[in-house]
Amino acid sequence: MKKLLSILMIAAVFMFTSYTVNAQCDDNTTAKKHDKSECTTASAKVAAIKFHADYCGACKKLEPKISELKKEFKDKEVAFVVFDFTDDTSKQKTQDLAKAEGLESVLNAYKGTGFIVLYDLENKKVIGKLKNSQNLDEMEAKINAYL
Repeated sequence: MKKLLSILMIAAVFMFTSYTVNAQCDDNTTAKKHDKSECTTASAKVAAIKFHADYCGACKKLEPKISELKKEFKDKEVAFVVFDFTDDTSKQKTQDLAKAEGLESVLNAYKGTGFIVLYDLENKKVIGKLKNSQNLDEMEAKINAYL
């Protein structure tokens, strides 16, 4: 009985955590992934678009690097955007977000999760891709090259 309660508790925590994952542009502009996003790339030069799913191992390994990148580029022209493919609801929110932000071409061009696409918002083109195998310095240098 204790084992069953433990399993149910873990499942409940996982479901709550999954439900409250944020779709975001930066640390100051967030919205729950199941709410209408208030994300905007209007003042940014580069969008760093993470292709994410809650069950993705590479996504989980990438998260600490993204947190550091957000700190490093907090006051620069970089918008951090999450395309979430965890479930049907998050996929729909991702489509809505991509349409609202003019990022539909990026959404449609890539399949899979666990990476970041760098997109030049002025020229409307992909300028790079960041992978978990890169270290933080390499990622920062690649983003800085486009600012």
